[in-house]
Amino acid sequence: MARVYGHIGGAPTPAVLAPGELVWANIINGLENPAATGKSRPVVLIESKGSTWRTMGLTTNPRYRDGRPRVAIPNPGAVGLKSQGWLWGNRLAWTAGIDIGDHIGWVDEALAFDVIELAGLQGQAIQGLLAAARDHHPPVAPVLDLAKRRSAR
Repeated sequence: MARVYGHIGGAPTPAVLAPGELVWANIINGLENPAATGKSRPVVLIESKGSTWRTMGLTTNPRYRDGRPRVAIPNPGAVGLKSQGWLWGNRLAWTAGIDIGDHIGWVDEALAFDVIELAGLQGQAIQGLLAAARDHHPPVAPVLDLAKRRSAR
């Protein structure tokens, strides 16, 4: 699991429950562990449907099981992590609101673009992540056109 900064003043901060927020969540990985009861890990909130959220997990493991590299979080400290972390993968998890815990931080523009690209997000999901980056981080460069970024790779 990605390492996060300690709570300010020692007290946890409740999650706001908004797109682009990094939070602690209880994630169940039934594919790799059918008997799983859940593991607390940091995730990025993508979008909600009722009280359930699509989330992308974070990890300290830089590689998938087959050895391929994961996508590194570009600016770990800026988003609330105390050390390098990686995006779990391109499959998002549905997470019940009751399994979402404390606030960690907010995506910045670089992390928002990496999540959008890796998960193949569209429409409102893209708008929510980019709005969170704009609202919680100062602009560092002109906003990139997502289509140009995808075609450049």
